[in-house]
Amino acid sequence: MPIGLVLTMTLTMLMLFGFLFGLLAVVGLYFDLNGFLVVGMAVGMVAVQWFIGPKIIRWTTNMRDMKHGEYPWIEDFVKDLCKKHKLKMPKLCVVNDGSPNAFVFGRTNSSATLCVTQGLLQRLNKDEVKGVVAHEVGHIKHNDMVLMVIVSAIPMIAFFVARFLLFAPKQGEKKDMGYLIMVGVAAWVVYFVTNLLVMFFSRIREYYADRFGGQNFSPIALASALAKITYGLGISKSDFGSAARSFYIADPYTSHFEVSHFAKEFSDMHISKDEVKKAMDWEKKNLFAKFSEIFRTHPLTFKRIRALHELEEKMAK
Repeated sequence: MPIGLVLTMTLTMLMLFGFLFGLLAVVGLYFDLNGFLVVGMAVGMVAVQWFIGPKIIRWTTNMRDMKHGEYPWIEDFVKDLCKKHKLKMPKLCVVNDGSPNAFVFGRTNSSATLCVTQGLLQRLNKDEVKGVVAHEVGHIKHNDMVLMVIVSAIPMIAFFVARFLLFAPKQGEKKDMGYLIMVGVAAWVVYFVTNLLVMFFSRIREYYADRFGGQNFSPIALASALAKITYGLGISKSDFGSAARSFYIADPYTSHFEVSHFAKEFSDMHISKDEVKKAMDWEKKNLFAKFSEIFRTHPLTFKRIRALHELEEKMAK
């Protein structure tokens, strides 16, 4: 795993759990709860999220197991890539959706499931699909799907703690509304900040998965796939389950905004290099897009494509 990714993940995790346990320490202090009980509650909530997260994704996504021999070129490619990086072969599934996308999920990298949509298989060529699949294997290699399930639980815990602080009085004492509101507001701030940290964490992991996909197959093929996926999602009317939003290779929600300006031009899904460059230039100059990126689970597409082209140049030297 790249040292930069390790340092970024460690720092982000420390900040997230620091916010969480700081908040729970205030709860424990105010309600005279045992410190071990408070920590146990937090660990228990995260454990529940980790355990049920994959089940929720399965329940909310229309997927089926990929039949052996149905797409042998995908099976062989994933098998070779996993063998190269000493990973257990993930379970392969096909999502019955016409929009192009892919994602992985699971409790550990040994029990991972890699999903591709029908739209991805129909709208992208084999090299582009392999680039996307390599990106997803990168997530497995970096344990991203496990970490995202865990860190995504922290803002949720902060949310419930905020509500608890606002509406639950200290046992045996008169409720001090001013104090509770002050602590409650602080909890909401923690919820907001931890959400931003989770999204930052998600964007970083996408860059590293892109890099893994490019290094293990083709940066240009993956860049081409990202353009088609983002623009294909931008013109799609499919409804994706929000439970899997941060796991997709491209965010199905923000993609609509990214390419709404070019929906007519991309409606045929035959996207030329000039059209991609035009969309990238528009994104670069769009101040709202740049600002809104901090609230996104995925980086702006033009940044990812630019990074992949830079990687291609380095690999060619």
